[in-house]
This record gives sequence, structure tokens and C-alpha cells, in this order.
Amino acid sequence: MSTPLVQLTFALQSFDDSMSAAMSHAMEYEKLSLKANAAHNITLQCVLPDGANESDVISLSATQPSARGAQYFTEKTLSNADLESGTVNLTLSNITQSQCFVVQMMLHGKNTTLKESQQLDVYIKAFEQGYIPEQIKTEHTKSQGVRSYFASMGSTFLSLF
Repeated sequence: MSTPLVQLTFALQSFDDSMSAAMSHAMEYEKLSLKANAAHNITLQCVLPDGANESDVISLSATQPSARGAQYFTEKTLSNADLESGTVNLTLSNITQSQCFVVQMMLHGKNTTLKESQQLDVYIKAFEQGYIPEQIKTEHTKSQGVRSYFASMGSTFLSLF
């Protein structure tokens, strides 16, 4: 069973619509809540604006409110197929812990000019204990230890003469 994708858009809702106008007070304070899947990923579907072009870059970053750099980041260069579908799926990977983030979606055009930007507060819930990166173990084999021992003994012996 797959979870439905959360859809993000650059456009603000129109307040000409009576339902949107009535819900504006709730949207202002409501925080989006996302849960990581068993692979410790969160996939968001980003709706492309009308001004998007082929080879533009769309990015998604999640930053802790008190941090300077993004803890999670992903980007994709838009293709013609993306423009035809009107949406792009972006995945934030290796979710380590549950906490609040400021999520920013940006669209950059030629020469990295900012075309569109959207920012929202999101509570991200990690899957179980969260992603734990594997530690790379550096083990010295016994043959390397013996080899280095004889090499050092040989150099010590030669240095005496």
C-alpha cells in the first residue's frame, strides 16, 4: 500500500473563491505534518508554475528553524516530460529524527536566477528510530600488523649501522 503524495505548489490560493476565503484563517496557522516511510524517505509532489522551462532547476530543502544550512536537500533539472506532466516528485532522504523544519521549494532558471519560491513550516516524523548511517569499519588484518612490525624492526636494525 503506497501513501498518497503531498502536493506543494508555488501559487497561493485565490481568495476570490468563497471557500478559500473562509479557510484563510486556518491555513495561516496550520502546520503540515509528514511521516517518513520505511526507507526513511519523504516524497513530495511539486506542481510546476506556468513560467517553468526545460533545464530549470527545482529544489526542495528542509532546515531546522535555528540552523543556517539545510539538513535535507534535493533538486531536479526539469525535462520536457516534467513540463508536460506539470508535476515533479522530489524525495527528501535519510530522515534521522522527528522535529519541525522550514521547508523551502525554489525554482531557478537560467544563470541560477530565482524564478519562484515558496516556504512553509512542516513537522517531519521519522520512521521508528530514524535513519542511522552505517559506520565504516577500518580493521587492520593480522598480516598487515606483522608486516609493519618486521618493517619497523628492519629499519631500526639498518639505522644502527
